Amino acid sequence: MRTLLYFRFTDAASARNGWTQVLALSKAPTYVTGPWFLGRGLKPIAGFPVADSSHTTFRPEVSMAGYVICAVLGIALAGNYGDHSDPLSSLTAYGLGFMIGGFGGWFLGALSGARLSRPRLARHAALLSQGEILMIVGCKSSEKDKVKTLLYGRGGVGIEEHGDFLPHLRWI
Repeated sequence: MRTLLYFRFTDAASARNGWTQVLALSKAPTYVTGPWFLGRGLKPIAGFPVADSSHTTFRPEVSMAGYVICAVLGIALAGNYGDHSDPLSSLTAYGLGFMIGGFGGWFLGALSGARLSRPRLARHAALLSQGEILMIVGCKSSEKDKVKTLLYGRGGVGIEEHGDFLPHLRWI
C-alpha cells in the first residue's frame, strides 16, 4: 500500500536539500516516488515538480466510489430494462450495464472529487508564509518512517499523512 506524506519547509534551500535526499532514496531499492511541491494556496512553484490533483484532493477515492455505485446501478437498470429473451442477451445487457455505469460513475466521481480538496492540507497551504513550501512524497507504507526521519532531519515538518485505498486498482 502506498502512503502520501506531506511536509512543510521554511525556505527553498531546505526544500531542495530534502528533494536531493529523497531522489537519492528513490534510486535505492525502496519504493519512493516524488517529491512534488506546492506553495501558498496550493499554487505551483517555479523550478519544482508540481503535485497532481490526486495528491491534494479526494479524486481517487470519489472516482472509485462512483465506479462501484454506478456499476451496481447499471446492473440494476440492465436487470429491469434489459433484454432477457435468451442467456446471451441477458449477459450482454448485464455486462454493458456494468461497464457503462461503472465508467460513467468513475468519470463523474473523478470530476467531482477533484473539486474536494483535503481540508487539513488546504488549511496548511493557506497559512504558509512567504517562501515556505509544501512537499509531498509517495512511498510504500513500510518505508514511511524512514522517509519521515530523513525529511525531519532536513528541516521538514510533517503536516499530514494519507494512505491510498486499493492502490493497484487505479487502472479501473
